[in-house]
Amino acid sequence: MSRPHPARRERKVLRVALACVASAALLALVFSQLDLEEASARFRSANAGWLAVAAAGSFFVLIMRGTRFAVLNRQARWPLTTAATAIQVFLNRVTPLRMGELSLPWILRRHAGEDAVRSLLSVVLVRLIDLGIVAAAVVAGLSLRGQGEGAPPLVPSVVVLVLLALGLAAFRRCLRLLLSVARWAAGSVGVAERPWVERSLRKLGDVLADGESMGRREMAAVAVTSVAIFVGQTLLFGALLQAFSVELRLLELMQGGAVAQAGAAIPIAAVGSFGPQEASWVAGFVWVGVPLQDALVTAVACQLFTLAFAAIFALPAWIWLQRKAAAGRAADSAPVA
Repeated sequence: MSRPHPARRERKVLRVALACVASAALLALVFSQLDLEEASARFRSANAGWLAVAAAGSFFVLIMRGTRFAVLNRQARWPLTTAATAIQVFLNRVTPLRMGELSLPWILRRHAGEDAVRSLLSVVLVRLIDLGIVAAAVVAGLSLRGQGEGAPPLVPSVVVLVLLALGLAAFRRCLRLLLSVARWAAGSVGVAERPWVERSLRKLGDVLADGESMGRREMAAVAVTSVAIFVGQTLLFGALLQAFSVELRLLELMQGGAVAQAGAAIPIAAVGSFGPQEASWVAGFVWVGVPLQDALVTAVACQLFTLAFAAIFALPAWIWLQRKAAAGRAADSAPVA
């Protein structure tokens, strides 16, 4: 196995270092305003019942994510896509630069023979869909509520929403254009007939053709599960706020939660969600009237509890996959009667 080029390795280290700096800076900003003594008392008095509701909401979101990937993939079934998603979600929470995204294509290829290119394109597609839904919710919230502290400006939010909508509408078309350019470039430099180049271009073409054959029922399932994920996240946020005695009307919860989800969904160079999630949570809920200390305490609580939920779901998923792989190896090595 060839070692990575020194210059490439140095760039990767630099990107990781910048991600660490970004997360540390945002966390420092949040904690500099947090009353630690009050926060400690609030954590000790948190309502366990509402935390259990938040855990159930987190599990519901996981089920919807696993269902969505089961629809988008061809070989992997729902139990596998859900287990892979649980591991992907946890790794995304703790790895720099969202490198955990790559775990799902790897797991689906290893355990179900799913095409890695198809799975990777599915990951890109669902991230665009999630960003589009969050952007639409932010725009709707801004239109129903005047500008205020922590609120994103309306015009840039509308621009982002339009760009995401155009990106989703032209997603397959852009990929076809990219494939045409890649074929032209390979032919121009004389490498189109090399086996690995020809195989890669053919595989990408097959994936695009297969994806374009998706029926209306599958498209509807992706849309429904995507909306359900957003709603589940919002209700999860509401349960966490209730656990710390912060009550909001449904409209305010949806408005603040949309901003909170937007900050966490944007692919910022950071370590997992550390920093961007807290900052967007505070911005969103202060905007809808939550006192600053309440917003700071619940931002930290959201990070800690949702990370714990992700770890709790990922651990049995990983154990199940390891046993599944071991059983497959044992079956392959069993003597034929």
